[in-house]
Amino acid sequence: MKFPSPSSLIQKRIMLEAKRYLNYTDRSAKEIAYQLGFISPAHFSRFFKQHAGDTISAFRDK
Repeated sequence: MKFPSPSSLIQKRIMLEAKRYLNYTDRSAKEIAYQLGFISPAHFSRFFKQHAGDTISAFRDK
């Protein structure tokens, strides 16, 4: 049995929290980025697009 790496578990948890904030709060992407520990909103934006397959604004529009 192969277990997921700690890094992938952390990334999945961050994505879960990011999606929760985007769906259930009116916080800006910048506020969410800092809340989740990202150094810059641009880094959060790239991370989100890489893992979700959508931009933050496209995700919110759905």
